[in-house]
Amino acid sequence: MTPSYQKLIPYIEKRRKLHYLCSILNYDMATCCPTKSLEEIGVLLSEVDVEGANVSKDPEFIRLVKEAAQDPELNDAERRFVEHELESIEYLEKLSSEEYLAMRKAYTKSNEMWRLYKPSGDFSSWLPYWEACVEAKRKECSLKRKDGETLYDVCLRTYEPGSSEKEIDRVFIPLKAYLIPKVKEAIKKQASAPKAKNLAFPKEKQERLSYALLKVIGYDLDMGALRESEHPFSDNLSRYDARITTNYDEGDFRSSLFSVLHEGGHALEFQHWPEKQYEDGVEGFATAAICETHSRFYENLLGRSKAFVPTLRKALAETLDPSFVSWSDEEIYALGNEVKPIANRCDSDELTYSLHIILRYEIEKELINGRISCAEVPAMWNRLTEEYLGVKIENDRDGCMQDIHWTDGEFGYFPSYALGNIYGAMILNKMKESIDVPLLLREGNLSPILDWLAEHDYPHDYKKPVDWIRAVTGRDMDSSDFIAYLDEKY
Repeated sequence: MTPSYQKLIPYIEKRRKLHYLCSILNYDMATCCPTKSLEEIGVLLSEVDVEGANVSKDPEFIRLVKEAAQDPELNDAERRFVEHELESIEYLEKLSSEEYLAMRKAYTKSNEMWRLYKPSGDFSSWLPYWEACVEAKRKECSLKRKDGETLYDVCLRTYEPGSSEKEIDRVFIPLKAYLIPKVKEAIKKQASAPKAKNLAFPKEKQERLSYALLKVIGYDLDMGALRESEHPFSDNLSRYDARITTNYDEGDFRSSLFSVLHEGGHALEFQHWPEKQYEDGVEGFATAAICETHSRFYENLLGRSKAFVPTLRKALAETLDPSFVSWSDEEIYALGNEVKPIANRCDSDELTYSLHIILRYEIEKELINGRISCAEVPAMWNRLTEEYLGVKIENDRDGCMQDIHWTDGEFGYFPSYALGNIYGAMILNKMKESIDVPLLLREGNLSPILDWLAEHDYPHDYKKPVDWIRAVTGRDMDSSDFIAYLDEKY
């Protein structure tokens, strides 16, 4: 580590501790915080968040970052950190602490009130808080915008550096054209296939299944935790603390099954970042699409594969009901692979999932760019859902209020899920060059898969996406592997 970068370490450590505190508060809010305490904790969360921002606004820190930026001896990770900080410094220099706090409060208040009004689908009561959130996001984007960018371009590069509306349109327009007829074709082909049955199980049994699956994939509970929340999520709180949540539907256990594999896939990445990334202060620099690559890798490419059927059958029989032992391979496989368009993104099948992402992308792009208002979102959501998926939305709870992302300003995140599908198919093909993935899945021995990711993938994921995927696979991003995967499977 160069002397110029060494001077930044105390600031990195302070922000790391404040991030840990914010993450603990957020996890508590989502899982077990008393309703009457939500507002108080929300205020506390905003204030701690501002303290972290103040570290970045410290004149001495800014001077040291600019000094380090001139150091030709920085390694790749240190250079990535400094470039990131320079962008953040430029933005924060345009805001007073009061303005920053007001924006953070708009995000947290919107999220808080969404938690209150989502169960009843009361969009009109939530609307004024969401409008304030969206207005804050537009202001944030206007301050960060560079020449030639739209407001929504800023949202995209926040989560995926190098991305833009033009680039996403290039991928999503043909993908949508491919998927809409492909879904109809798959539904016809599956007409005679076995249908999922016996889906209702009490939460207690589903919890046992969740822990069994986490054990199979290698999630370390000594470095994490599993709790229940309204919307499943994962978070890297600290070096030895990567927590996840799920949500249990007692009428259909598949919801928690695949959300646990998804969030567990996130957390495996967090738990296996090399120590060097922490030394350099770049843990957590993986972009949204890189992170979603790993979650969807475990959820779909592994968890919904035919090869995983014997392992899944065993887990189901040991936790839910011994009768699963007698289920055929086709019946077990049908649990996760029936193509059936539904309103809920998280519970949707692998083929229709990307259409859920595309409609969200199209809406949030129009919203942030100011071409539609918040009040117009439900109607647009309902129209696109019926047009793309053939599903009618009965209430806003199951429509535009179903996701957490928009409630606290995370606009631009949704495309990362579809990009993760593309990256994941590339990584799986590369992995198969050196290990027999199907055999390992059938045997329930997923350790070599995790070891491969820990050696060839996770150490690079602090890099920008174009450099990361090239380091992992030796190729630039290419959707052909994902399209071939879908064609073979469906």
